[in-house]
Amino acid sequence: MTKKKSTKNWLKKHTKDRYVKMSISSGFRSRAFHKLQEIDEKYKIVKSSNTIIDLGASPGSWSEYIIRNYKSKNLIAVDKIVMEPIQGVHFINGDINNSGDREEMKKIINKADLVLSDIAPNITGIEDVDQAHFFEIFESISSICSDFLKVKGILVMKFFNGSSYDLVKKRLNMLFNEINTYKPDSSRSRSNEVFFICIGYKD
Repeated sequence: MTKKKSTKNWLKKHTKDRYVKMSISSGFRSRAFHKLQEIDEKYKIVKSSNTIIDLGASPGSWSEYIIRNYKSKNLIAVDKIVMEPIQGVHFINGDINNSGDREEMKKIINKADLVLSDIAPNITGIEDVDQAHFFEIFESISSICSDFLKVKGILVMKFFNGSSYDLVKKRLNMLFNEINTYKPDSSRSRSNEVFFICIGYKD
């Protein structure tokens, strides 16, 4: 199949997707809005969290969900990709591995109750390469938790099932009291995307 035909087929499926249609009709920035909504409805992670960091935030659907449904949250969104402003959200156009950008984050918050990560690498289709990149992302997020997440805090992190899944889950079990793996209905069925819901960050 040619690249042009493959792209055309993807667009056709994308525009027919129920969650894409719902996002467009509701004026949400992307279908990712529904993913966090499902996670929050199941695990009740946002209501009790006053200070939240949204990593890999652009285009802003997760921050949008929080602002639309909860009041008075101290919310930082961070991404290397520029995000259109959302009232009530502190956006940092930066890299979470950059010490200067972390210092900017620390000017706004000290410790967070909840860290959200929708970060994913550019997928190559080569599993070993993609899993290695996901493991690098995990290590970056782990470092963010060390710097910013409160004891007993919560982490929600995107991951793709693959060869490094068990290792990452083992590492997360060392950092948190409870690890859940969840695939929202709004995730595409053909995708191996899952989310780790990590509760009770350890001292």
